[in-house]
Amino acid sequence: MRIRFTKHARERMAERGIPDDHIEQAIEFPDKIGRSVFNHARFVVKKIYFNAHLAKKYLLMVIYEEKGSEVLVTTIIDTSKIDKYF
Repeated sequence: MRIRFTKHARERMAERGIPDDHIEQAIEFPDKIGRSVFNHARFVVKKIYFNAHLAKKYLLMVIYEEKGSEVLVTTIIDTSKIDKYF
């Protein structure tokens, strides 16, 4: 599976310091997966991880579309509000 990123997703990853391998792990081994309520063609995967820099758990949400054997990541959300979104 090939993973591509939109410009918007790359910008969000850079702002939050999220490397590509975090995104790949979330897609391959999600804690939860569902469909976007706004666009049913998009998937939302959720992965809890430990942010070593901030020394606390965070929730990474990756929104993507499948295009054949390719995954197009459209955006990411990184939040400490795990209970609210998980």
